[in-house]
Amino acid sequence: MITIHTEFHSHFREIAKATKDSFELSQPTVAELAEKICEKYGAQMSALLVDPKTNELNSNGTMYVDSKGKRIYMDDTLEDGETIAFLVGIAGG
Repeated sequence: MITIHTEFHSHFREIAKATKDSFELSQPTVAELAEKICEKYGAQMSALLVDPKTNELNSNGTMYVDSKGKRIYMDDTLEDGETIAFLVGIAGG
């Protein structure tokens, strides 16, 4: 088991009603983390987090980055104690 920490921003924070959370994973993958987050926070979080057509992380206006500032994808492996940030992109100029 590993522990992954999350930071929720913008719409993610509104749905979770929290800025941070932690999840215990038996498989250190982003896919399992996404599943645990959707189970805990429900359909509204699932709709924001996962693209129903591709079953991948929703990339339409959202971004997910690891502790090193790199984008993550469903098949990525996570490290124990890592923090993943869930963000909504801002457009404009």
